[in-house]
Amino acid sequence: MRTVYWFWSIVVLVMVVLQIAFAGYGAFYAAHKLEDEGSSITDKTFEDGFGIHIGFGYLVWLAVMVLLVIGVIAGVGKWRLGKHGVLALLLTLQILLAWFGGAVPAIGAFHPLNAFIILGLTIAIVWGGWQERKAGSAAVAPAT
Repeated sequence: MRTVYWFWSIVVLVMVVLQIAFAGYGAFYAAHKLEDEGSSITDKTFEDGFGIHIGFGYLVWLAVMVLLVIGVIAGVGKWRLGKHGVLALLLTLQILLAWFGGAVPAIGAFHPLNAFIILGLTIAIVWGGWQERKAGSAAVAPAT
């Protein structure tokens, strides 16, 4: 089960990186639509660019909840489960920052900052799983 846990943590990391890339796509999509001086975009055009970022964000949240469940089943320990709990809270906060940031841009400014914290914590979780697997394989390797 620990192998499933480690594999799923990598999936979550890839999803987080993709989510950041989708935000960049949305920003540059909107900028591309504003190439002509004095042009503007509609809400629909904006949503066309950020739609994948918005929708995929909920999938990232769901993937982290699955990681938390897999971690409990795999018995990864309280320390690592605590990191998962913090990651789940940060992703929930991320959704709230997006919702309220639309109305109050100063709140929305914390959305990309929180994304970097999410990325760093996800990397730490994957790294810890890799270190554990490396130590476990060294313990079972035959002596030469």
